[in-house]
Parts: sequence; structure tokens; C-alpha cells
Amino acid sequence: MRYEVTGIRNVADLGYSHVRPPVAANGGTPVTETTDQAADPNLRNDLEDIYGRYEELRSGVDELQRSVATMQVSAESETGEIRATVDADGLLIDLRLNPDACREWSPETLARVIVETVQHASAGKSRQIEQLVTNHRSNEDA
Repeated sequence: MRYEVTGIRNVADLGYSHVRPPVAANGGTPVTETTDQAADPNLRNDLEDIYGRYEELRSGVDELQRSVATMQVSAESETGEIRATVDADGLLIDLRLNPDACREWSPETLARVIVETVQHASAGKSRQIEQLVTNHRSNEDA
């Protein structure tokens, strides 16, 4: 199973595809074309800088998505007898049991400790995602 963060990737996804560029007063060439031809070089540079920043942010989001998608978090019981690993969705993908625990603990105790360990791993996953997002945001601000 794969975890994928989805969202709006372009303006068309917002439902504004029916919006057309404004037309010049003479009814001819769209304003964007005539304005672009006579654009101030500073404006052009500003737009290039903005687009460059957008590309950097987009790349950062892609990296964040990859990190979350491949995330695995493990937790151990207090005694170390049980180890549970969950994926980015919080689903159990690995469970290790010490054979002594299986022989010495009652089924109820074993079940309780397994559930607690899986819950700790899942909570750790949530903290990891929060940390990734926080780091991503602090990188944006830098």
C-alpha cells in the first residue's frame, strides 16, 4: 500500500478553466500578450524570481511526499520483548515477539502489550510526520 499526499497542482484543478485573459480595448490581442511584449525588465526579473521560488517550494513538497510515503516507525514494549513497525498510514507492517514472552505471559497480557506497542509506533509515526512538516516549513522560511 502506498501513501500519497494529493492536492491542487494547477489552476485548472480549482475549476477556473473558463476564465480567459482580458482583451485589449480595441478588441484585438489579449492584454497579457501586449503587456508581456512591453514588460518592464524589473517585472520580468521579479516574475522569474517568483517562478524560481515556486519551483523550489514544489520540489520541497515532492521531497516531503516521498519522505512520508516511505516512512516506517518502530516501537518496543517497555521490556523490549515486543517490537512493532508501522508504515506512513499507521498500518502494522512488522511484529517481532520474543519467544520467552509468548511462553511466559498470559494470552491477555501478550495481546495487551502488542496493542500498546503498535499504538506507540503509530503515535511515533504521527510525531515523525509533524516533525517532517515542521522542518519543511522552517526550510521554506529560510
